[in-house]
Amino acid sequence: MTAIVGILNKAGVAIAADSAVTVTSPSGRKIYNQAKKIFTLSKVHPIGIMIYNAASLMNTPWEIIIKLYREQLKENSFEKTEDYVVDFIAFLKSNDYFSSNEIQKICFQSFLASIINDIFNKHVNNIEKNIDTWTEEDRLNFQNNLPNYVAQIIVNLNQNRNNSICPDFENFSIEDFKTSSLFDIVNALFQNLENSIKIVLNSGIKEQLTMLFYEALRRDIFNGNFTGLVFVGYGDKEIYPSLVPINVSFAFDEKLRYVYDANNKAQINDFNNGAIRPFAQTDVMSTILTGIDPFLEQNTIKTFETFLSGFKNHIANILNTNNIDLANDLKNLDIPTIVGNFALGLQQLKQDSYIEPLMNTIGSLSNEDMAEMAESLIYLTYLKRRITNTEESVGGPVDVAIISKGDGFIWIKRKHYFQPELNQHFFANYFKNILQKITSLNLTEKRSTSTFLKY
Repeated sequence: MTAIVGILNKAGVAIAADSAVTVTSPSGRKIYNQAKKIFTLSKVHPIGIMIYNAASLMNTPWEIIIKLYREQLKENSFEKTEDYVVDFIAFLKSNDYFSSNEIQKICFQSFLASIINDIFNKHVNNIEKNIDTWTEEDRLNFQNNLPNYVAQIIVNLNQNRNNSICPDFENFSIEDFKTSSLFDIVNALFQNLENSIKIVLNSGIKEQLTMLFYEALRRDIFNGNFTGLVFVGYGDKEIYPSLVPINVSFAFDEKLRYVYDANNKAQINDFNNGAIRPFAQTDVMSTILTGIDPFLEQNTIKTFETFLSGFKNHIANILNTNNIDLANDLKNLDIPTIVGNFALGLQQLKQDSYIEPLMNTIGSLSNEDMAEMAESLIYLTYLKRRITNTEESVGGPVDVAIISKGDGFIWIKRKHYFQPELNQHFFANYFKNILQKITSLNLTEKRSTSTFLKY
């Protein structure tokens, strides 16, 4: 797992990330503490990228992909941070997403399996039996209930406005899905279901499952199997920093499953002086930023609803013998609306008492202070995991960097897997292109010192 954060104001942006990575295998889970999650996207321009969640795109490490993109980008730049995102996606497409057709098939199979597993888990929870112990009656019940399960999931997908349609799939029809090169995997899955659990899938339920797969494929339904890419810094035409996050899953039929994380986008401007954007494991950072633990807030609202419902019924029962009309009115009290208003009031309290004062302070911090704050937020997340009975999925050295318009990308803290003093050739090669550009500058031209330092 991961914890990363970006803190922005008009002076610049500070980013920080831990180094923990969790590797899951059939034998269990293992945590390593040397993963890299912050990278420069350009050697000469003020733009960087952070990653969280999955460390690879269909088995190809993101570190390799990002560095190959940086090599292709060279000294090119774009007007806005969002333009780097567009160009990066185009880079992935032009390189066939750095994966073979076989790997894409495996990823699609895994995606379908996760949907089927969700349906199975729902049914197993209802009958409280493991699939290995199913009787013939259990199989028949599952077969009969399957259409209802699938229909309800499709309804939920269509009703949930947070499930955005992936840009590459906006014009992707159900007919396109059925004629795609990977649709044979769907038919194979149907056959496997019938053989493994001894059920009959008629044409109606197959069509229904196909529609479910189609809707899930083109929407922001990643089931945790995705990588968050956070582009942060400046475009050529931007005087203030911006942060643009996207979520990337896998490729299907030459289309990339990705969506913009619009809720976490940040743009500093004349009307927005500061922003903090935590990603991945955000519980501790959210507690500091909002004044209340998200888990505690959620359960406070649920507890209030339970208490209010019980209190309403208790008073109604007391009044029932003396004032039946008043008791009936009380029983018809709209509890969900009251709880909703309570939640809105709590949100407004957080906004007025914690979030706005903090954002006002963020707007006036120096780059150094923002870097210290970003590092502290990551460390506090690690500390909570350390002192509580939970998996230490955040840890290791904290990498910290500052990006500003004038100075570009500056590392404050950065781990190396080698000793820098023993590997001077690495730094010589890394900055080779920059040194060549400096020596090729026509120093007789009137150039400001700031222009020279840019390179």
